[in-house]
Amino acid sequence: CGDMNDYRERLVITGDRYSGFQFQPVQETESSLDVFLSDGFAENVVERRPELDRWTLYHTRGPQERHLCQLDYILLSPALARSNSNAMPDIIRQGQPHRTPFPPGQAVELYPRVGWDRPKASDHCPVAISLDIV
Repeated sequence: CGDMNDYRERLVITGDRYSGFQFQPVQETESSLDVFLSDGFAENVVERRPELDRWTLYHTRGPQERHLCQLDYILLSPALARSNSNAMPDIIRQGQPHRTPFPPGQAVELYPRVGWDRPKASDHCPVAISLDIV
């Protein structure tokens, strides 16, 4: 598990706080993660979450380039994934800065000292899961 600094999909953000945000899922044609995931070597359990709810990082270079993407992963072996088929990962987003646009239904109560951009807990959202290991 950890920060892989690559993603297979992203949510392109258009619009603004006044007219409303739109989130468009985009699949990447290539990703370094394909080495782990394309042949069944591992399962990205965050993909068990709905498509608009897998992001762990907000990336922006101004209003012309904004997206949410998954950079933080928990990869399980096929056997461990099968034995924990109902385990659902949590993504902790309370440390995101106030400027982060959240898709509909995902707004969270942010930590008290989080600012518009800084301070923030991190630019990444931690991912956690409870597993039965037998």
